[in-house]
Amino acid sequence: MSQIPKEFIVEKQGRTFVLYAGLLNLAHQQGLRRITTEILQYPTSENGYTTIVRAEVETERGVFTGIGDANPENTGKMIAPHSIRMSETRAKARAL
Repeated sequence: MSQIPKEFIVEKQGRTFVLYAGLLNLAHQQGLRRITTEILQYPTSENGYTTIVRAEVETERGVFTGIGDANPENTGKMIAPHSIRMSETRAKARAL
């Protein structure tokens, strides 16, 4: 049975979360075959600088998808200029 090592688990505001590295570690344990991403929406002034990315993950257990978005409203000031990378990471995390 696959497990997530404790170093990949954090607690924030009384809730337990698995870090992205932990999800990726678990995917490797489950026979990760590929991760692909596609940008569905580029950030523009017309869409509030929102980026949307779709991810697809294939493991020995099947194919899983996720959608991630990022914009200045749902990211910190330091991350906002990097919304494409943030939305891609969010999409991959959801697929994983």
